[in-house]
Amino acid sequence: MGTADGEKTLYFRHRSATDGEGLLSDKTWDDLNGEALFERVDRTSSAIGRQYLYSLLRYDRVSDVRRCEEVVDGFAADKALREEVRRVLRKLDTPDAYRVIELIDGEDVPPFGWPVGWLYVLQLLPFLPLGLLYVTASAWFVGLLAVSLFANLWIHYRNKSWMQAYFFSIPCLWRLLRQSGQLSQYPFARVIDGKIAGTLQALRPLQQKLSAFRFHVRLESEAALLAWLLVEVLNIVFLREVISVAKAFRLLKGRREELHAVFRFWGMADVLCSVAVLRGELPYYACPEDCCVGETFHADKLYHPLVEDCVPNSLTLDGQSVLITGSNMAGKTTFIRAVGVSVLCGKALDTCFAESFRCLPEAKLCSAIHVEDDLLAGRSLFLQEVQTMKEMLRQSKQGSCLFLLDELFKGTNTVERIAIAKAVLSALAAPGNVVFASTHDIELSGLLAGQYRLYHFCETVADGKLSFDYLLKPGPVTERNAIRIIELYGYPAEVVEEARRWAEGGD
Repeated sequence: MGTADGEKTLYFRHRSATDGEGLLSDKTWDDLNGEALFERVDRTSSAIGRQYLYSLLRYDRVSDVRRCEEVVDGFAADKALREEVRRVLRKLDTPDAYRVIELIDGEDVPPFGWPVGWLYVLQLLPFLPLGLLYVTASAWFVGLLAVSLFANLWIHYRNKSWMQAYFFSIPCLWRLLRQSGQLSQYPFARVIDGKIAGTLQALRPLQQKLSAFRFHVRLESEAALLAWLLVEVLNIVFLREVISVAKAFRLLKGRREELHAVFRFWGMADVLCSVAVLRGELPYYACPEDCCVGETFHADKLYHPLVEDCVPNSLTLDGQSVLITGSNMAGKTTFIRAVGVSVLCGKALDTCFAESFRCLPEAKLCSAIHVEDDLLAGRSLFLQEVQTMKEMLRQSKQGSCLFLLDELFKGTNTVERIAIAKAVLSALAAPGNVVFASTHDIELSGLLAGQYRLYHFCETVADGKLSFDYLLKPGPVTERNAIRIIELYGYPAEVVEEARRWAEGGD
């Protein structure tokens, strides 16, 4: 959808500040190309739904989408109903609607911060000198009238300058409450939230206050100059807008739990519609299932949704982990990422990119696919790898982890890399954990054969052409084609011959 990061992530940032359980790490999110994945699966119709979908994907835990499968099925089967609901949802597909969560979760209060009773006193204060002027015609009362009007003018415009950040999001909150009432009339609403009707009823007083403020905003932004001037004078003299805003924000502060419930209801309704649309566009999909007895992973015709015309692969595990060998570009990393993407979307959206998919539902996703050095922090590639794997070793002791690893310890020499990788991979593959690891070091195949099932991807070089079939094959890779590839790409003959001599053990 091309949504700016600061907008689509707002709800996630607010939510993660108080709900840190099951958060997917930033590292794993980046390893799985999370931003591109979000764009691929996003079929939401509103700003709030988009924020809610993004938040679901940033948590490594089973969402309520699984509980609401009957709603998804209903949207998939009844296109007319789905489009009708999406028309309602699109009424909050505006840039200002992204800021609604700030109204619900924000700590700000209007800058005057006075009790509403004092504002009523100030509202009526200009009438006192007017009445006294009528009785006595004293110049002192003219001054008192001017002071009272100036005070109301100052309060009005101080409030208005503070309200600029919320000038259009308040009408969006009003629209959220109003349109949620319309959505709550559908039978699927009770499946999403059985208490939504009562929640909306409790928010009726707030909706009425927000409706009044919406009227002021509409006049200020659209009406003719004369009407605007009249309304502005009334707002200044009688503090109508200030009092309306003060009441609304005090109601907001006391109704945050109910407002969060409405936000979640709307977001989930949009996500369920989105999932129904997405599934209709996929070549095929599967809802995740529990593993069979003794089984720890199963995927039939697994593909990566970000790879066009992706070649599917199948794999079933009964307790062992997986070590994949092969050359660059053959498909190792893409396959490992495909596993992670289906696990994540299986939890968040109850949708996996395979014909059938089974995984331990409590398995936590941990990855080290794209590790880089940190120049500013003064950490080399190897040190970054050391720190990343130390954290994974700690997590592995807790069990129920799914590790996705690509080319461990690239930042050190061959002998020590193989030794450390063997020790680390053995430790990670403890009972209860599943590891998917790739490597160029064929020596690891023999060292880990007892704990890991061995697979490989390979390329073919024939008739001066390099080609890949991207099929996962059992066993370790048996051919080394790197030197043939550099020859194919026109390296000088003497460089190729020297490389071949050293590879064959030449002196």
